[in-house]
Amino acid sequence: MNKIKLRATLYSLALILLLITIFLFTIIKDKKHVLEEKTSAHRALLRNSFDLAMLDTQKGLSELACKIAGNREVVDAFAAQDREKLYQLALPLFNDAKARGDVDMSGFIGADGKHFLRLQDPKKFGDNILKKRPVLAHAITNRKIVTTLDVTIYDVSLITIVPIYKQGKFLGVIQTVAKIDRLQKRLDAHSGIKSAIAFDTQKLKNLLPNAHNKIYENYSIVSSNDLLFEKLPNTFSFKNSNRYTIDNYDYVIASRALTNYNNDTIAMMICAFDVTEDVIEYQKEIRNLVIISFLLVAIIAIILHYGFQILIRRIDRDTKITRELNKKLEYQLHTDHLTSLPNRNALIRDIDAKHFYALILLNIDNFKEINDFYGHTIGDAILLELAISIQEVIAEYPMHLYKMPSDEYAIALIEHMSATELEAVRLNITRHLHSQYYNLHGASIYVTVTMGMDFALKGNNKSFDLLVNSDIALKTAKKRHLSYQLYDETMQVKQEYEHNILWNKKLKEAIEENKFTLYYQPIFDSHSGEIVEYEALIRMIDTNGSIIAPGYFLPAARQSRLYPLLSRFVIDEVFKMLEKTSHILSINLSVDDIIDKPTKEFLLRKLRSSTHTSRLIFELLESEGIENYSEVSLFISEVKQFGCRIAIDDFGTGYSNFAHILRLDVDILKIDGSLIRNIDTDSNAQTILMAVNEFSKRLGLKTIAEFVHSESVCNKCKELGIDYLQGYYLGEPKPL
Repeated sequence: MNKIKLRATLYSLALILLLITIFLFTIIKDKKHVLEEKTSAHRALLRNSFDLAMLDTQKGLSELACKIAGNREVVDAFAAQDREKLYQLALPLFNDAKARGDVDMSGFIGADGKHFLRLQDPKKFGDNILKKRPVLAHAITNRKIVTTLDVTIYDVSLITIVPIYKQGKFLGVIQTVAKIDRLQKRLDAHSGIKSAIAFDTQKLKNLLPNAHNKIYENYSIVSSNDLLFEKLPNTFSFKNSNRYTIDNYDYVIASRALTNYNNDTIAMMICAFDVTEDVIEYQKEIRNLVIISFLLVAIIAIILHYGFQILIRRIDRDTKITRELNKKLEYQLHTDHLTSLPNRNALIRDIDAKHFYALILLNIDNFKEINDFYGHTIGDAILLELAISIQEVIAEYPMHLYKMPSDEYAIALIEHMSATELEAVRLNITRHLHSQYYNLHGASIYVTVTMGMDFALKGNNKSFDLLVNSDIALKTAKKRHLSYQLYDETMQVKQEYEHNILWNKKLKEAIEENKFTLYYQPIFDSHSGEIVEYEALIRMIDTNGSIIAPGYFLPAARQSRLYPLLSRFVIDEVFKMLEKTSHILSINLSVDDIIDKPTKEFLLRKLRSSTHTSRLIFELLESEGIENYSEVSLFISEVKQFGCRIAIDDFGTGYSNFAHILRLDVDILKIDGSLIRNIDTDSNAQTILMAVNEFSKRLGLKTIAEFVHSESVCNKCKELGIDYLQGYYLGEPKPL
C-alpha cells in the first residue's frame, strides 16, 4: 500500500511538476511576447516621434524664411543693399520666431555668396563660406527652396534656405537655422525620448577640425541630451534597433539615417526610450509567478485559469494603448491641423498605395491679398469654409479631398470616369464654388479658384506623375491667367527646364573659357548712304567653332546670375574697340544693367578712363518698360557728362507712350522692327511711323529704322523721312 501511495504521490508530484513546468514555460513565453510587443511599440514611437519633431522644426524654419522672403519692404532693402534698414525690418520677425522656439539663427546671403547680414550677429558680414557650406552654393546656383541638415560654422543644425527675387531678378537667399538640440528638446518634451546626433567623423573633422567626440562605427557623437550615449556597449550597431542595458537601466535604441540636400547620409540620429519599468515589471512578474507556483501547488489549475485571463486582459490593454498612441501619431502626421482633412503626406501615401484615375489641384485666387486685407483669422476661416463647400459638392462622386499646403486642395478620383463625365463633374465643382459667398465676421467674401488636372494613363497608371503633372497644369493655368488647365505633353514645361539647364551649363563653360565675341552691324545715313555708327552685338562661340546668336543664350543668362558678366564683357570689348578705331559705337543696356550696382560702377570707371566717350551711344531697351525713372534719369545725366548720347531701343514695343520719353533726356529713337518689317505695304504702320517721326522732329530727336530687310522697305523709310537705317539688306553684323 505504502508503495502504491508513494508511487501515487510520486506520480502526482511528477504531474504537478509537469503542470508547473508547462505553466511557467507558457507564462514566461507569453510575458516575453508582451515585452517584445512593447519594445516594438516603442520602436514605432521613436520613428513617428522623430518624423513629427522634424516636420515641426522644418515648419517653423520655412514659415520664417517665407515670411521674410515675401515681405516687400525686406526685399526692397535687400535689393538696395541697405543693411541697416534690412536689419530693422527683419529683426522683429526673427525675434518673434526665436521667442517661439522656432529658430536660432538667420541671415541673408547675396547672389555672390557673401554673407550680407546675420540677424543674430549684424556686425559680422562680408565673409564667403560657400566652400565650407556646399549647401549654400547649391541653393544659390539652383535658386530653389532647400531644407536639409547641415554642419554650419556654429553647430550642427537644420536649415531652410529660400531664394529672394525682386521683379524677376535673383538677389540672394534667406537662411533660417535651428540648432539640432531644438529637435532633440522636442523629442524629449513631447515623448520623453533621449537622443543624440552622430556625424560622419571624417566630414566632421573637415568642417570642425578641433572637435573631440565619442566615436562609434566611424560616426562621432556631436550632440546628445543624456550621458547614456557616452556609454553605448560594444555590441551597439547603427543598423539594428535593439534593447540595451546601460548602468542598470534598459533602453530601446534605434538609429535613423539623416540625409542632406544631395540625399547623402551625413549623420545618424540615435534615439533611446527608457523601458526599464517594463523590464522590471516583466522580471518581477516572473519572480512572483515562480514563488506563487511553488507555494500554491494545490490550486495550480485555478491559478492557471485566472492567470491566463489576467494575461489576456493585460495584452489587450497594452495593445490598445500602443494602437491608440500610433493612431494619434499617424493622425498628426497625415492630417491638416486646420481643416482636419488628409494632408499632402496622406496624398503621397495614398498615391503609392491606391489607384487614382485623376487628380485635380485647386488654388484660391489672390489668397495672399485676402489674408493681408482681412487678417489670418478670416483667412483660416475661408480655408475651412471652402473645404466644407468642396466636400459638399463632391459628396455624390467617388472622390477624396486632401488639404495641400497653403491655400491649395487636391481632389482624387478613385473610380473610373470618362473624360466627358469628369469634365462635367469639374464644371459642377467650379460652378458650386464660384456661386458661394462667405459671410465671416461681418465681411462677405467671394472666392474664385484655379484648377489644374491630369488623368492617369489607362493600363499604365503612374500615380505619382498625377501630382507632378497636375501641379504643372495648375502653374500653367496661373501663368496664362486661366481658371482651368488640363495637363498635356505639349506644355513642354519639363523640356523648358531641361533647355534652361543646358544653356546655363553652356553659358558657364563659355564664360570660363572666354568663348564670346562681338559683331558690329552698321547704321547708315538715309540721305548720304554713309555709315554713321556701328551697333555692338554679342555672340557665343560654340565648342565646334560655330557662332551662336544671342536669342539662344540671353534668355537663360537673364534667368541666372550670369547676365551681368555678359554685360561687362560687352562694355569692356566696346571700350577696347574705341581705342582701336574712329567709329561711333553703340551698346545695348537693359534697366537691369543700370540698377545693377557692380555693372554700373564698372561702366562709369571705363568712362572716366577713356578719352573717346563722345563716340559712344547707349541704347536703352524700351521693350522692358522704363519704370524706374529716377534711376534711369540719373544714369542718363551721369553718362551725358562724358559726352555720350542716349537712344531708346525697340521703340514702339514697350509702353508706346511718348510722355515717358519726354521725361528722359534722350537723343535717338530706334523704331522696332515689328513696325518696320511691313512698312512698304502696311498703311497702319506707315501712319504710326509718320507720327513717330513728326514727334521726333519736334523734339529734335534722330530716328533709326531697324530690320530694313528689302529695297522696298528701305525706300519707304527714306520717303517717310527716317534719319538712319539698319538691317540685313544694308549690312549684316560682322567682326570689325
